[in-house]
Order: sequence, then structure tokens, then C-alpha cells
Amino acid sequence: MAVSLEANPKSSKIPFLPDLSILRRLQFTFTFQITVALIASFCLGNVALFQIASKRLLANEQRRFRDNVLYLSSSIQAYQDSIDTELAFASNSPEVRSLDTKRILAELNPIIEANPLRKWRIWRRDGKLLASMPLETNIRLKEKRILRAPYFIKALNGQSNYSIRSTLVGARLEGCLEAAHPIYPVNSNIKTTKPSAVLSFCLPISKIGRDSGLINVEKISMANQPGAGKPKDEYLAIHRGKYNGRLFFMIASSGNLVFPTVSTNGFDHISLLTSRRLAKTNYSAFVDAAADLPLRNTLQRVEVDGHSFFLYAHKVNENWTAVSVVDEQTIYAPLNRNLFELVLIQLFTLLATSVVIFYVCRQLVKPLKAVVSTVSQLSNLEIPPQQPKCLSASNIIEISQVSAAISKLSFAMDSFSRYLPREVVKSVLNSKQSARLGGEVRELVMLFTDIRNFTTYSESSDAIMILDHLNTYMTALTSRIMETSGTIDKYIGDSVMAFWGAPYTVDQPACKGCTAALAVQEETSRLNREWEKEGIDLQFFTRVGINIGSVIVGNVGSEERFNYTVIGDPVNLASRLEGTNKLYGTGILVSQAIVDAVNTEDSLHDFCFRLIDRVKVKGKNLSTDVYELVGYRSHFHALELEDLAIANSIMAASLEGGVSVGLEQLLVLPSDKPHTRFLLELRTMLTQRLPASEPA
Repeated sequence: MAVSLEANPKSSKIPFLPDLSILRRLQFTFTFQITVALIASFCLGNVALFQIASKRLLANEQRRFRDNVLYLSSSIQAYQDSIDTELAFASNSPEVRSLDTKRILAELNPIIEANPLRKWRIWRRDGKLLASMPLETNIRLKEKRILRAPYFIKALNGQSNYSIRSTLVGARLEGCLEAAHPIYPVNSNIKTTKPSAVLSFCLPISKIGRDSGLINVEKISMANQPGAGKPKDEYLAIHRGKYNGRLFFMIASSGNLVFPTVSTNGFDHISLLTSRRLAKTNYSAFVDAAADLPLRNTLQRVEVDGHSFFLYAHKVNENWTAVSVVDEQTIYAPLNRNLFELVLIQLFTLLATSVVIFYVCRQLVKPLKAVVSTVSQLSNLEIPPQQPKCLSASNIIEISQVSAAISKLSFAMDSFSRYLPREVVKSVLNSKQSARLGGEVRELVMLFTDIRNFTTYSESSDAIMILDHLNTYMTALTSRIMETSGTIDKYIGDSVMAFWGAPYTVDQPACKGCTAALAVQEETSRLNREWEKEGIDLQFFTRVGINIGSVIVGNVGSEERFNYTVIGDPVNLASRLEGTNKLYGTGILVSQAIVDAVNTEDSLHDFCFRLIDRVKVKGKNLSTDVYELVGYRSHFHALELEDLAIANSIMAASLEGGVSVGLEQLLVLPSDKPHTRFLLELRTMLTQRLPASEPA
């Protein structure tokens, strides 16, 4: 039997909580977080409520136990004081001290008739029973035993005392509160004379329980245990392992266990347990706990064979200790029942609340998703044409405020992104670092455009009209350049500067630059046709220069304001190639480096390049071959492509050996072969380059 004692018990321990830090790194939907927060609040609230209720319940139980035990103690003390008074009065009566049986019975008979449940006896010093009320049987047997009774021996020594013993009441044995008082001879000195007899008084324990109101009020029973019947002798059978209910009992100084709450015939025989019988039952654990002096007058937890009890003990006087015991289940049963009902109510409330939360959160989650989508688009400089309806039409003030802020942000980003290349802004956003001065060396393709005779147009036409058409023209060119992953560097009057390969690396930059140049010419022709149809006297002709090379690309300027641009000799060459178109009457001029790069990119078969001349870059001694990009190869038939190859070969020979060498090679061409425009234009070009002293 395992028994442990614990002072000031707690109703339940705080549950162990695992490390939940990992949950902080997880992300959940808004609805899920609200629902979890609600469930957690319910659970924590229930735990806190149970803790508070348990403490208050135990405090109330302790007060209740104290009041009941003190009431039982006061009842016992009152009986003891009453018995002392009656015994002292009776033992000092001359009729009783005379030891005459008739006189004794005549004296005690009125008292006995007034209290029929009390038993009186007068024993002579030699153990002979002089009188008893009611009358006794088996007197001789009792006379032999009385000489060995501790209370009789103490009384003969002049000590009034109390004890617990069994007494036969009818056909049953019952616990009895036995009081013994010495009787001295008549006219004797009490201090020097030994007692001549002993007056004993027996009060059944059941009468104390009945008079104190404790009988059948609360008792430990098996009646409510599963599979148990209702045998009348099952009450108080704690040692059988069934626990339910409450119990009041007393412990005599002799170690006897007394049950004042027992009264009916079914279990009066266990209203008294001797020390020997007590040691064989689990009641000994309660007796040991009640004997623990530091824990008296406090609510103690007692563990008996895995079952928990609460015990309150109070020492009445040197003869008695009053004890109250209750099993834990009995205390917490009402609380657990109420908590269960509360949990059911909360579950129903949680279910109903979750439905409401779901619909309410939809009013929040849908706009929040729209906010996330819109902000994500803005972070990629994708300006949405209009805000989602769930944002602009939301009835929630905060959502409306977010909608207004996003609208303002969209307007600001849309406006300011037009001042800078969007690719540059995207690169800054993706790098998550603020822009700073500096650059890096990269191989880029540069493109410059210009409008032929734009100054003449601007001087002879309305400025507003020219600006309007120029913006239309720039919009068309910009769109076609950006379609090929080009970055618009700047607009210089009627000119556009663009490059490929920064801030993001692109595949086949030379090919994309040539494609953009042809697209620019195509857009210019389209706009000219539209203006002609509208009757607008305005015709633009775009000149384009393209080059590739290693340049410095980055932020150039001051700390307060800078520009993302490219600098280097290849940039200057591209700009001069654009201007060189004036000299040759061409539309698109590219450098030898572009032709080589297109060939490296395995895209040479896509474009037609016509060798124009070999020029020197201003400020440089080196010269470079320049080509005219005349279009896509797919736009020419085989004869034209063949003549283009011949023209390029003859032009290369003339650049190496002189104009006359080229003209001589033209003369040896078959005369019956129809010549295309490439050979005809080559003849004109070489003839114009002849010195005046040489014949054509």
C-alpha cells in the first residue's frame, strides 16, 4: 500500500507546453490564425477558469471541513462536559456512596429514565457489579473482566477518564463512549482515602452522531460504483478499493477509530475499530495523516492505493481528534460536470463563431489578396489599369484607406517610372539595395536614332502639333525597342538612345538590336502612311546607328541625382554611325563588330547587310567597315541575295585596292545577267567616289 501526504494540495498542475517557436516561422491564412486564436483563447480560458475554480473550491471545502469538524468537536466536548457534570454529581450522592443497591437504583432511576440510551454501572472495588441500569446479564463474566479494564484501574487510582469500548446493545455490538469516575466511602477524606467503587457511564457512539446531526448526512459508499450493488455492509469499505462520498470520524487517544455517523443495524458493528483491526485497513493512512501535527487544521492530500483523498484533522482535546475525509472525485465532480457543460456550450459557440468568422474574414481576405496581387504587380512595375472592385467598393474603412494609398502609389510609380528605364528600376527593386553611383564594364549593343530634317519641321510647323506627333513617334519606337528587351537610355530631342545587355543580360543582343532597328523603320513608315491618310503634311525618315562593344554601364552623375547610362568609345561610334547615314543616304548603319556579333550569334542568315565604306572614328586613328542593314533575308528573292553577296565582295575589293578595282570587277560581270538594285547602286556609289582625274 503506497501512501503519500501533501500539504496545501493543488487541484491540477499546469499542463506541460512544448516549444512552439517553430510555429512562428510558419505562415497561415488569416482565417486560420483567427480561428486558432479563438480556440487558444477558449482553451487557455478554460484552463485558467479551472485553476481559479479549483483553488476557490478547495478553499471553500477547507472552510466547510473546518466548520463541520469544529461542530463535531464542540458536540463531543459538550457531551464530555455534560457527562463529567453528571458523573461528579452522581458519584458524590450519599445514596451512591453508600454502595447500597436499592438506594443507588432509587437515586439513578430518574436520570436513566430521562436518558434511556445511556447505560450506568457501579462496580465495587473487588469487581462486583452492584447496580446497572438497564439490568445486565452474564454478570459473573463481566465481573472477572472488569478487574483488567484500564478505565476501571484508573478510576480505582482516583483518575476520572474516558475510553472507547464495545458494548452489547440488544443482539448487536456497538461502539460506546465509556466514562469512569471514582466513588469514595461516605464521610471519608477524598485526598487520603482510596475509592471504594467506580461509577461508569456508557454513551453509544450512534447517539452522538444522531444528536450532532451527522448520521447519514455524508458517507463513503460503493452504491454509485460501476458493477456494484447496494449491500448494506458496503458502506465505509474503503479498504475494498471503492471510493465515493464523504466521511466524518474520530480518533481516540487509545488509537481506536470511531464512526459517529453510523447508526443503522446494517453497519453499527463497524462504528468502532480497534487498533489491531485498524492496522489491516486503509483507514490507517488517514489516522497517520491526522497524527501529523504540522499539517493539522489544514486540508491535506492523502494518496491511498492510487486514489486521492482530502483530509482535515482537528484535535478536540487530549482524548479526541476529529477528522473529515472526502475523495477527490466527490469534490471535483460538480466542477467537472460544470466544466463539461461549459465546454459543450463553448464548442457550440465556437462552431457558430467559426461560421461567422469565415464569412467576416472573407470580407477581409478577398481585399487582402487583391492588395497582395496589386502590390506584387507594382513591385514589378506592372501598373494595373484599375483597382479590383473588392478594394474600391469595400465597406471596411481600413481597406478603403489601403485602396486609396495603393491608387496613389500606382499613380506615382506609373508617373515616375516613365522618367527612368523600367528595367533599371526593376533591377534596383530586385537587388533590395538603394541605387548608388558607379558602374561596371559590359559588352552592350548601342542604338541611336534621329529624324532627318526635324529642325526644318519644327521651324515650319506648329510647335504643339509637332510635339504631339513627336510623342506619338517616340511611343511607337519605344514600344518596338522594349519588345526586343532593349533599355531606353534617354530621349535627346528627336533622338532615342537605347542599349541591350544591361541591367539584365539578354540573349543575342546584336540580333535584337538589328531587329529593333528594322522595327523602328517599319513603325516610321506606318506612321507616315497614317498621317498621309489624315492629310497631315508630315513625313519622318528615321536614321539609325548600331554598334557593339565593351562599355561602362551604371549610374553617372552626382550624389543628389544621377542617370543610368553607358559611356565609352563604342557608344560614340554608334552615335556617329547614326549621323553618317546623311553622307550615304542610308537608313540603318551598323559596324563591322555588329556583323561579326550577328554571325557569332548564328543569326547572319536572318539579316541582309550591305558593305558601304570604311570610315575612321572621330578622334581615333583606327577605321572600321560600316554596313547598311537593308532588311531581313526572307524579304528578298534569291537573285537579289546573290547580287548582294557580289556587291559586298566588289566593295570589299575596292576598299582594299581602290575604286577602280571595284569598277573593273563590275565590268567583267556577265552582260546578259539582269542586275538588281544592289549592283546598280554599287556602280553609282563607286562612280561617285572616283577622283575627277580618272575616267568612269
